[in-house]
Amino acid sequence: MKEKLKYGLEDHVPKGEFFVYTLQHIIYFAAGTVVLPIAVGIHLGLEQIQIAELLQRTFFLCGVTTLLQIKLGHLYPIIDGPAGLWASMMIVMAVSTADMGGQMGDLRRNLELGILIAGTIIMVLAATGLMLKLSRLFTPIVNGLIITLMVLQMSATFMKGGLGIDDEVQEIEVKKLIVFMATMLTIIFVSVYLKGFIQSIATLVGVTLGWILAILLGLSENKMTIGALARAPELFAFGAPSFNPGVVISCVLSALVLLSMSFASLFSMAEAVGEQVSKGKLSKTVFLHGLSTLLSGLFSVVPFMPFVSSTGVVLMTRVAARKPFMAACLCMVLFGIFSPVAEFFASMPHTVAYATSMVVFSLIFGQGLKEFKKVTIENRESYVIGISMLCGMGVMFLPDSVFSVLPQSIRFILSNGLVVGTVMAMILEQIFRKGSDKLS
Repeated sequence: MKEKLKYGLEDHVPKGEFFVYTLQHIIYFAAGTVVLPIAVGIHLGLEQIQIAELLQRTFFLCGVTTLLQIKLGHLYPIIDGPAGLWASMMIVMAVSTADMGGQMGDLRRNLELGILIAGTIIMVLAATGLMLKLSRLFTPIVNGLIITLMVLQMSATFMKGGLGIDDEVQEIEVKKLIVFMATMLTIIFVSVYLKGFIQSIATLVGVTLGWILAILLGLSENKMTIGALARAPELFAFGAPSFNPGVVISCVLSALVLLSMSFASLFSMAEAVGEQVSKGKLSKTVFLHGLSTLLSGLFSVVPFMPFVSSTGVVLMTRVAARKPFMAACLCMVLFGIFSPVAEFFASMPHTVAYATSMVVFSLIFGQGLKEFKKVTIENRESYVIGISMLCGMGVMFLPDSVFSVLPQSIRFILSNGLVVGTVMAMILEQIFRKGSDKLS
């Protein structure tokens, strides 16, 4: 496939084209890094200025970790940005915490430590070679369960956001519903029916239209604040990390599942540029991915993953040159220091963020279904998937009072349908692995 590229990894790009390709990469960075941190920030109870600071730290770390990978890791033009799987996990935990009457400030500090531990584990697994052995626990069935349960657990949150329902408002707000539907349908239309460059920035197009519509309807409740011109990214912005076993377990599960899914971006990009992925390159990539997760805990942001869509960008533009991509990474680092950029994006109407998130997570749900397609669904698989799914979803519908007699840390684990369903799937997969013929 390499011969079809206009510019390969090491090729020199003329100055005029260099600027265009750099700008294009910046657009992809922005389209992929803005929405998820805003959605997570809303659920974690952050104020608008705090969401702006979260975005600023995200931009900075996005540029830094992507540069580390292209210089020391896989060496490919693959964007490292906020992972949908992590964002959905964090939102699920925020919703569960609110339902149990917990404090969002405590959850935010728990997440910092949980993400730090998860990143450290990934680095150790990569350094010791245990990564491949442990990954066997995360079979397609387990991965599919985790992804589908996660999205299903968030469905009520998205619907409330689209209808304008919250603790204070219990009736449908028609204007917000209009903006929600317009944003969502625009993204889907551009993504499905249009082609080329415009298709690849469908999210950016939908957000722009939805934002404008919200302003016209008087729904732009978040005004851009003018703070300091420049601001250094803050470590442990949510406060000193604190320990919660339920949060740690959820974070480690997310990191391991995401690791098994992240290989797709690496191998697809290698194929696009006509290369093979060696074990050494794979280990370095995973180690730096773990470091990226650890840094996400230090800087209190949604942890990153390599974007599979980066391969699509290279195939569409036929440009894999590293230098324009690295220039875009440096721009992201500058955006992480220059405050007005993040403050502008933080003023995005919440309805627009909810609509965009719903589209993103519908694709994540599809990824879960694709995981199930990797196996032949017979009686044994039906038992494992069905029992795990029913247990997980069943817990989601139980009243909070059922677990009120348990300690808070244990209550968080047992009241989380995602964790219950995942653990059940892992246990059933291992118990019935050798006896699968008898079950079918």
